[in-house]
Amino acid sequence: MFKNLLATAPKSSSDKSIILPKAEYLNIPIQLLAGFLDDTRLSIRNIYYYSLYAYFVKLSKGSEKDKYKETCDWLGFQLLNREENLRLGKVLYARYQNSPMTGIERNLYSEFNNLEKTDFEKACFLAYHALKSIAGNKTFQKADNKLLWARMDGKVRAVKELSELSERMRFYSQDYQTLKIKRELQDNWGLVYYAQQTRGYYVSFRLDLKSLISEAVKRKRKSIDKQRLQKIRSMESQVMGALEKKNPKSKSH
Repeated sequence: MFKNLLATAPKSSSDKSIILPKAEYLNIPIQLLAGFLDDTRLSIRNIYYYSLYAYFVKLSKGSEKDKYKETCDWLGFQLLNREENLRLGKVLYARYQNSPMTGIERNLYSEFNNLEKTDFEKACFLAYHALKSIAGNKTFQKADNKLLWARMDGKVRAVKELSELSERMRFYSQDYQTLKIKRELQDNWGLVYYAQQTRGYYVSFRLDLKSLISEAVKRKRKSIDKQRLQKIRSMESQVMGALEKKNPKSKSH
């Protein structure tokens, strides 16, 4: 499925290879991760089909054959089964419109496509891309475990009950397993994580820990100030109501 990570054009008269540009990420809807723990190969194939068609359909110039070749060159895929691959990709592309997206690094895609991985490694892959989909283009984002587990399971919205998760995913929703995954993502996947005295937690793949803590504390302070103001307004309303009961005539003046 994958060609060499660097494709080269035919040698020129100067006998130098020209390195063609390559896509760094495969941007896919989070739903394509559903069933990844049960049948990783099938999920990888669906990512492949979707990525092919999603890039192909954006090209406006050239024949179908030319556009398919450009797509494969860009993605680093082999020129195989054009009609069938585009047909399958079109189905997935139409099915998942306006979905939360996540970006899979090409090298990481290739690694999970070609090498055997443990279930824990697969769970980390899912958690990483789940959190990437939650963060989106923002420098940081607040999340909670029910949304994390849902996205790992290929769902768009947070689950309310663990019974909504697939059987394999429920295993990783255990506190110990979730904590183990988060630690691995912080150690080896570039996750920056903060969860001190907050409802949920803050995540980032762009900020350092100090900057993330700063952003979280600012929002915590705003939340406290908002709660304090709401409490004052509620008390004011109670006082005004009590005064009106004591002096009903004052309301008309």
